[in-house]
Amino acid sequence: MNFSYELTQKYKEFKGYTQDKQVCLDVNGLTTGNLSDIKKERRHLTANQVIFICKEMEIDFKPELIKLAIERSKTKEEVSAWTEVAKKISAACVAGLLLITASFTQVQGAHSRKHHSL
Repeated sequence: MNFSYELTQKYKEFKGYTQDKQVCLDVNGLTTGNLSDIKKERRHLTANQVIFICKEMEIDFKPELIKLAIERSKTKEEVSAWTEVAKKISAACVAGLLLITASFTQVQGAHSRKHHSL
């Protein structure tokens, strides 16, 4: 299964829908014919459709746009470049989280020490 179709199916599940046509009614420009072509990997969601679906599901659309770019890539070089971008973004996010966690731990540690005098 490809990214675009997987995202529409996650959305369908998120909304509690039972039919693909319910997804099509929500997503601007998406028809049952388009969705059929997406399933057959002859078509992809648009960036705006991905953004809409992600906002509806309250997830960050930026990583999903990178997945869309990878899916839409026409050459191995493009796939490689977008995959590298995704890895760098992930690494930067992990580094940022580690830095925040370390800073928070140091502040918590400083506040939790109590000085007792006799």
